[in-house]
This record gives sequence, structure tokens and C-alpha cells, in this order.
Amino acid sequence: MSYQEFFWVLFSKKLSNEATTSELKELENLIKDYPEWQYAIQNLEDLWKHQKAKDYSHEEDAYMLHIHRMKELGIPFGEMPDSVMPAKSKKRRILWYSAAVAAMLIAGFFLIGSFSAKNKKSQTPIAREVNEISTRPGSKSRVELPDGSIVWLNAGSKLTYNKDFGIDKREVTLVGEGFFDVTKNKEKPFIISTASINIKVLGTVFNVKAYSEDKQTETSLLHGSIEVTIKNRPSDKIILSPSEKLIVENRITSVEANGFKKNKEQIIRTTIPDINTLVSINKLNYSPADSSVAEAQWINNKLIFRDETFSDLATQMERWFNVSIEIKNEKVAQERLNGTLETETITQALDALQITTSFRYEKTGNKVIIQ
Repeated sequence: MSYQEFFWVLFSKKLSNEATTSELKELENLIKDYPEWQYAIQNLEDLWKHQKAKDYSHEEDAYMLHIHRMKELGIPFGEMPDSVMPAKSKKRRILWYSAAVAAMLIAGFFLIGSFSAKNKKSQTPIAREVNEISTRPGSKSRVELPDGSIVWLNAGSKLTYNKDFGIDKREVTLVGEGFFDVTKNKEKPFIISTASINIKVLGTVFNVKAYSEDKQTETSLLHGSIEVTIKNRPSDKIILSPSEKLIVENRITSVEANGFKKNKEQIIRTTIPDINTLVSINKLNYSPADSSVAEAQWINNKLIFRDETFSDLATQMERWFNVSIEIKNEKVAQERLNGTLETETITQALDALQITTSFRYEKTGNKVIIQ
């Protein structure tokens, strides 16, 4: 049985509450070894949690049929030996089959993608296999890279790196926001590429905020030293010292009205900076209460905003709460706000903002309209 097969067997048993303590530990270790599966796991757990009651009487047949189809595609996912299947009541065995079918559907999707990548690689030698880890709006993720470096991904973010990461070099690509604790290695600098900047480090702790829809790309250094290069301006190398934050103004290809967010069709898109791109270096924002860095407190589930326009804060709240926010009042959109959100729901957060800012809102499902 391959590691993929073993992985999905354990995960199926977890879903059907058939996994032993030792099996759950093995599953945890596999997830650490293969972080590229995290996004699939997250989606499958949500699917399993929210699925409605159904008739499981045909799940065993569906399970065997899916194995047959995967074999036809040349995917190594054999029939599971009886030793890995629960042998208790028929009802629980059927429930396990249901979990296995659901898991295999996700597994098949990713395995097919993997096999396609391998086939393309054989036809095009320069193709390289990559790991991609994504977080959805409203969620966060902690990732340990092969070199021991730790990355926390904020909501709506994506981290990609080659399968050979750490062998000859250490390079990752980030879309969104990530907090990095990089393992030191002088021979192999750690490189982060975003749409507007490249960051080179040897080993340090810092935060990178590079969402495609944001007006700025930010790099906040907590410890160590980093070198930042702006795209299309390779000769301009900026060295940051601890407690400094580099801000690069993103170019945009659509959207307008002074940052006033009118509707979803007006989408900001980050593009490669030109020679006139505005760049500034500021000091980090420290909390007087506990000396924590505001720019990195999201990893502790705190959304801290300082002198933010309501329009910009709304963009962050969309990712934080997994909602859609439309501001129809331009004056409200330009209001400057300060505060901290932690355990609040979206409704509680909006109610709190109403204390200092005059506005009305209407919430329907995951959509919020502010006037």
C-alpha cells in the first residue's frame, strides 16, 4: 500500500470515528510530512461535517466502482485489505465506506492532477512539480517547510514551492499574507516572490502582506535582516532592520473612486511596479500594553487596524469573516478607524464600529451592505 493509500485509509477511518489513538497519531505525522494535502483535507472535513443524512446502502458498491475507475486511469489506489476496514456492525462498516468514497473522490482529484503533472513533465522536461497550500477566507494555516522553516498563512492566501525545495535552493511564492520564521542556512538563502517584490533572507522572523486586491504590499521585520528587491527595479536593493516595515504602493488595473468600494466588478489587481512606484519605510506598530507587534497579531487571532479607511478595513474583514461587504456611502468608506477585533462575529464587529462611526448596515447571509 502506497503512502497515498495509507493516508486516505486513515483519514476515512477518522471521518467515520473508527480510527484508534495510534492511527490518529500516524495520520498527524503524515499530514506534517505532506503539507500539500492540507487544503484537500480542510475541504473534505467541511463537506463531511455539513452533509445531510442520506441512504448509505450502496456505498460499498460505489467504493469498489471508484477503485476500478482509478485503476483504469493508472492511479495506484488498490482495494483496501480487510485488516484496515472496521469489522464491527454493518451500519458502522457502511459509514466507513461512505467516508472512504468521499475521501477517495478528493484523493482521486489530487492524484489525477499529480499524474497529469508527471505526464506533462515527461513531455516537457522543464516542468517541475510544485506543492501548493491555500487557505480559504475565514481560516488560517500553519505550515512546516522541508527545511524546518515555519509559515503561518492568513485567510485567503496561497503558498507554492517546488518539490525539490531545499535541495539546491529555498524559494517560495506568496499570494496573500504569511508570517515566516525561517531556519538559518547561509549557503541557501530563503527567497520569497510576490507580485511586486522579492525578499531574500538567511534566517529571521518577518511578516509579508501581498494580497492582489490590496493597495499596498507590506514587509514587516521583527528579527534579523532581510533584503527586498522591487520587481523591474533589480538594482534597488533595500535592507530592512528589525522593527521596520517596507511599504510598496501597488499599481492597479481597475477600480476607482478614490478607493471607494462600489461593487464587486471593480477589482484591484496588483501588477509589476514601474520606476515611479512609491516606496516607504516606517516603524512597526507596537502595543503599549504588551509590546506585541500589531502587524503580526493576526497569527494570534487578532485583527488590529490603525488609521485605516473603512473601505480598506472592509477588505480585511471580508477575508477575516468570509463575507462580502459593499459600501454604498463614499463618506463612510473614507472614515478613518482604529481598533482590534478578536472573538467577535461579523455582526458584533459592525455593531462595535457603529459606536464611533455613523452608518447603517444590512446583512443577508454572507453579504453585508453598508450605507
